[in-house]
Amino acid sequence: MLQNREAEDAISILYVEDEESVRQGYARALGRMTDRLMLAANGEEGLALYKEHRPDIVISDIRMPVMDGIEMLKQIKEINPDAYFIFTTAHNDSRYMLEALEHQVNAYLQKPVSKNILKSKIEKIAAHILQLRHTEEQQIEIERQKIILQKVLDHEKNLLVVSDFTRVYFANRAFLEHFGVSTIEEFNTLCHDLRDLFLPMPGYLHRHLLKGDQSFYELVQQSDETARVVTMMGAGTEPGAYQINISPIELDLQEAYLISLTDITKFNIQKLSTEKKAYHDTLTGLYNRTKFDMIFGTELERVKRYGVQSSLVLLDIDHFKRFNDTYGHLIGDKVLKALAETISKSIRNTDTFARWGGEEFVLLLPETPLDGAIIMVEKLREKVSEIVLEDAEPITASFGITQLFPDDTPQRAFQRADTALYAAKAAGRNCVKTFRDIGEVTESEGVDLCEV
Repeated sequence: MLQNREAEDAISILYVEDEESVRQGYARALGRMTDRLMLAANGEEGLALYKEHRPDIVISDIRMPVMDGIEMLKQIKEINPDAYFIFTTAHNDSRYMLEALEHQVNAYLQKPVSKNILKSKIEKIAAHILQLRHTEEQQIEIERQKIILQKVLDHEKNLLVVSDFTRVYFANRAFLEHFGVSTIEEFNTLCHDLRDLFLPMPGYLHRHLLKGDQSFYELVQQSDETARVVTMMGAGTEPGAYQINISPIELDLQEAYLISLTDITKFNIQKLSTEKKAYHDTLTGLYNRTKFDMIFGTELERVKRYGVQSSLVLLDIDHFKRFNDTYGHLIGDKVLKALAETISKSIRNTDTFARWGGEEFVLLLPETPLDGAIIMVEKLREKVSEIVLEDAEPITASFGITQLFPDDTPQRAFQRADTALYAAKAAGRNCVKTFRDIGEVTESEGVDLCEV
């Protein structure tokens, strides 16, 4: 019998032959190979049986009344292009043979057909069918297990993610919801390095504590268990504290990690509150100048050590003094908060946005070369110009951009950005200016995105 251990694995055969004596003779031999045998006297009967039962293998004569084997083959292939077919014929007609082969017949046997040869052909095809069926069943079971696992982990409150730190391969619902995304692909588009999620706050683990070629996994493992804590922003505006646990796993023959993040913010409220007061602007809730200087210093070190391309942006609200003089300081404060909220919602988790002082803000774009920064900042300029306040006129802002260089100091980088910002103001405001350095940092050319 052409079957595995389970009865449902038996191979079904449709045998189509117009000569009854031949049909009955081969039917006895085929019946010893499978108990799922169907017989038909012509192509029309065979096609009807195929439509009803979808047999695994079709064995058919070519020349038959009512409908010949070739026409039946064509119509069956329209139903199932992968149907397995064996033709038998007493006629040595090359035209029929070529047409049969053209339609991907699996075997073409000359009558009288040796039962042993026919059995051998059927067994080979049957083995292939059963292997495919087993593989499909395995894949279905794997997918079923994945769905079950995903459902179980989606009920887990901890943030769970499988990643090599440059790309996320699996994440539970809690993780995706925390960052305000619906799919892993969407998250990977927004975040290119998982370590950038961890804020560089004193007393917590972050990438700037790494020494030499040390991995983040090694940093966590070498830290005291009570100190394995990171801070992260999410879809909200307040940072949270998370106990981090990392376990190495093998994923498709490459190194990856299962990362679990447990929210312990409520146990760190006092510490986080102290940090916020020290490093956040009280009006806008953004980082203040002191905090930005810390982050900017570590980013310059990355630029120097690893050659990453990052950009610095200074922006200034246009005619802000006029807002205060015309509408009063309360409206001026609304303008500052509206701009801070708008830009905060429009940048990546890895970017750092801070209030520099007065109506001036600063934005750090890690691993973003100048051309990419121009595109991002132009979108931000448009977002700002769409801000509507009932009590005031429309808001616009001017932007100055510079790329960071390995030999930069904070002063030199800010001087270039400030000069670009001044050029944007001079060009009529509500536009973007940038410096492109040629050779020495003192040599540059402007890229003007202002509308004249």
